[in-house]
Amino acid sequence: MGFRINTNIGALNAHANSVVNARELDKSLSRLSSGLRINSAADDASGMAIADSLRSQAATLGQAINNGNDAIGILQTADKAMDEQLKILDTIKVKATQAAQDGQSQKTRTMLQADINRLMEELDNIANTTSFNGKQLLSGNFINQEFQIGANSNQTIKASIGPTQSSKIGVTRFETGGRITSSGEVQFTLKNYNGLEDFQFQKIKISTSVGTGLGALAEEINKYADKTGVRASFKVETNGMATVKASSTSEDFAINGVRIGQIQYKDGDENGALVSAINSVKDTTGVEASLDSEGKLLLSSRDGRGIKIDGSIGAGAFISPNMKENYGRLSLVKNDGKDINIVGTGLSHAGFGASQFISQASVSLRESKGQIDPQIADAMGFGSVNKGTILAGYSSISAFMSSEGSGFSSGSGFSIGSGKNYSASLQNAGLVPISGASQLSAVYNVSAGSGFSSGSGLSQFAPMKVSAGAFDVPPESAGVTTLKGAMAVMDIAETAITNLDQIRADIGSVQNQLQVTINNITVTQVNVKSAESTIRDVDFAAESANFSKYNILAQSGSYAMSQANAVQQNVLKLLQ
Repeated sequence: MGFRINTNIGALNAHANSVVNARELDKSLSRLSSGLRINSAADDASGMAIADSLRSQAATLGQAINNGNDAIGILQTADKAMDEQLKILDTIKVKATQAAQDGQSQKTRTMLQADINRLMEELDNIANTTSFNGKQLLSGNFINQEFQIGANSNQTIKASIGPTQSSKIGVTRFETGGRITSSGEVQFTLKNYNGLEDFQFQKIKISTSVGTGLGALAEEINKYADKTGVRASFKVETNGMATVKASSTSEDFAINGVRIGQIQYKDGDENGALVSAINSVKDTTGVEASLDSEGKLLLSSRDGRGIKIDGSIGAGAFISPNMKENYGRLSLVKNDGKDINIVGTGLSHAGFGASQFISQASVSLRESKGQIDPQIADAMGFGSVNKGTILAGYSSISAFMSSEGSGFSSGSGFSIGSGKNYSASLQNAGLVPISGASQLSAVYNVSAGSGFSSGSGLSQFAPMKVSAGAFDVPPESAGVTTLKGAMAVMDIAETAITNLDQIRADIGSVQNQLQVTINNITVTQVNVKSAESTIRDVDFAAESANFSKYNILAQSGSYAMSQANAVQQNVLKLLQ
């Protein structure tokens, strides 16, 4: 072999290898110290691009998880607030139930209503103050709110929370048909009772017989109330228009086909002759008689059959002629506030015929707090079954008062045009303008010689309260201060509870959706991080082996270089 001094090939080779080993050793040390396989783009260009994409996705998924947890926190805040509102509504319903019995006095009912008013105020206070990070939750503005639940845009979940103020919940539909004046068969069908289907009830007979009438119809409707959402009640009452005056029934006087006969009765039915005679057969007729607080005769059908008066009950009872056959009024309640769409056959025999006056109203919880509008009260079934009565067959009240047994003959001094106007004191619903008279002053006056002068302001018929207008029904008292009002508040509170439960159920479903989504995202995030780790993170076992290898090579390279340099010393031996 040749000996060269200027170029030490062995040393150069050893140096080159040592540089490579040193570079790899540096990389290995960098990976072991950082824990990353890729510390620069040069380490793995394509791997770095993939790992960076996965890292971005994992970080975004982590924020999406936080967004989902924030959404759950918002919904849970609203849910707990509504739980308190439901407790308030439960209390309102309990108090309404407490007021819905005639053992309560007006004073105690007023106190119960005061409690209910306070409870409604607190219910509204919760609705108006419940917030999350300054955002109102129960005021009705939290609608279609979006939460980004995903690594890419528009991967969202929407949430809505309905309003829970007393003016927005409890909206209950009340409908009361017109007074039924004729017997017959009726078959009800509720159109689209569940939004899709119709529901047909069994055919019911409206008459004065046992097991018929509005009582039987209400029973049939209520039998399926859980399915249809519609409940029914009835009111079959025949009211006198004025305080009972002394008179006599006719020999053929009968109620619902049961003959009662001739009864002499006094002013105000002082000795109870009229009431007792009617009640003596009430178990057969189904009709019970009483005097109301103003001394007017009240005939009531407890089981809902009709009330039909044959013969003459006497003008002193002040029963309007067209009330001698009365089958009452049917009231319907629906808790979702939607219109009750009724079709069928014989609807006029249920008071829901096309030509009949049907009162309808949708009432919220707050509206039950104040004085109830007369028309709303009538829709709730508070109104008298006398509503809309017309004195058919009589051209004037004097003619009506001069009928057989009335005690007021045509020459009694009560005649048309006598000059005394009594219309100012006659205020009540129940009569529409009388045929043949433009106003009551034209037919109900006091003639000269009657003992009541034109300026005296006195009238033998002062207790009689009727109306020259159509339906001048006085407004009802607030809430539970009446028996009927208490029952209506029970219905409205039940609707409010259903409304809140529906809102809670909706946000509960969204919570479940969010939780499932968060669980899925968490698993996805773990898998993404695992994939990134596989690309980016160093395998310490493999890398420590590489480090040992390159460390040994670095040491052996140094030794090789020293040996290559030592070979050059052999040239000196040739020069000795």
